[in-house]
Amino acid sequence: MSNKITRPVPDKAKVQALKRQKPPADRGVELPIDEGYSKTFLRVIVAVSVFLFAITLAGVLGINTMFENSKRQVVSNFTIQVLPLPEYEDSRKDLLNVVTFMEKYPDVEQVTVLSDQELRGLLEPWLGNNVDIEMLPIPKLLDVKIRQAKNFDYKELAVRLSEVSAQASINDHNLWLSRLLKFINSLKMLAVTVLVLVAGACVAAIVYAAKTGLNVHREIIAILHTMGATDEYIAVNYVKQITQMSVAAGITGTLVAIPAIMIVGSMAKGIEAGIFNAVTFGLADWTVILLLPFVSAALVAATAYITVVRTLKKMV
Repeated sequence: MSNKITRPVPDKAKVQALKRQKPPADRGVELPIDEGYSKTFLRVIVAVSVFLFAITLAGVLGINTMFENSKRQVVSNFTIQVLPLPEYEDSRKDLLNVVTFMEKYPDVEQVTVLSDQELRGLLEPWLGNNVDIEMLPIPKLLDVKIRQAKNFDYKELAVRLSEVSAQASINDHNLWLSRLLKFINSLKMLAVTVLVLVAGACVAAIVYAAKTGLNVHREIIAILHTMGATDEYIAVNYVKQITQMSVAAGITGTLVAIPAIMIVGSMAKGIEAGIFNAVTFGLADWTVILLLPFVSAALVAATAYITVVRTLKKMV
């Protein structure tokens, strides 16, 4: 008589049905992430990445608003300088002719002649406050505000203005604006490079942590496979935990970044230069920054899921 024990063969249909089942929402965690260095390492990486993302993104948004505000202010205004003539009365009449011509010119909304006090304020950083500008051959400046800046023809204005006064010339700031645009584009490219590097480092850390966690729990994974758990089930179980952890770490990184952004912004506004005073953050900008923890969590979840599924397929 044979002593060999015959084990029951599981129904293949039931096994296949079990494999197709999704993990229930109220089910316990069968594959816990390590509570040690791996979990701490991942939290720190995500928090630091979100912090750097927030700072860099705030810089890009600040640069955009700075340029748009400066462009709006510069494009809608330009200056005309009128050189003085040897005789005071001749200079006064020449300036009056230019002002009258500009006030009647199409699309010109306002013409303002800078006073001696305003000129003195512009020259004080270079000449000091004890210089009498009336003794210097300083040209008169006209601040001109226009309505339709997009279609305004500066070349035609320059030709017609030269017919009114040979001493008048236009400063439309286009050269300065084009140089500023090139500088801002360079800063944007640098910021994008930083963002890509930070995202790459974060992805690499997630891949490392996921593979490490799976190798530590190799025996538990084998048992789950024996019980009929699919790779998708294990991946979802793992990703659910790592996503919750990433959201908490991302919120921490954002909360630390917000005061830093506000401090840097206040320091920039403290610089007495109009271009830095144009840096402002609106509701949309802050919304983008506050969404970073959830965007980073989505990146972590996608990376972890792909890594876990690929790693599980290689396990025997």
